Amino acid sequence: MYKEAKYITTIPGNDRKTAYLLCKNPKILVPMELKDESNFFYPDLCTIFRHILTTLRAEVVSSKIYKLQDGAFYTYLTLKQERKFTDINIPPVVALKICRMLDTPIFIDEKIIKNLGFFVSREMIENALKDSTKDH
Repeated sequence: MYKEAKYITTIPGNDRKTAYLLCKNPKILVPMELKDESNFFYPDLCTIFRHILTTLRAEVVSSKIYKLQDGAFYTYLTLKQERKFTDINIPPVVALKICRMLDTPIFIDEKIIKNLGFFVSREMIENALKDSTKDH
């Protein structure tokens, strides 16, 4: 079973980035370490991808983060072509960028949410915002 999540942000680290996704009910934040070394997504690639979708008469329906194994996330991009649905295994960082670009939903397997996510309270957010303003 999957739950819908909203992409919040990606925070760069020393050697990798962490994306944060929020499941709404209940409010659980899921950190997702991205090990993909690419720091780019060419605008031309976006255009090419849209042309491919148009040519195939396909649309991106969603992204599903379906597995976490040995610290690596595995993601499907779900395409719809007429009545047929196809899951394509792609790197998580690419799936997140495509979903943001096309404004499509992201789903996370409930097992990942249970094992990795944590509840977010209003107090936590307020404290984080206070701490971030102290640094600047």
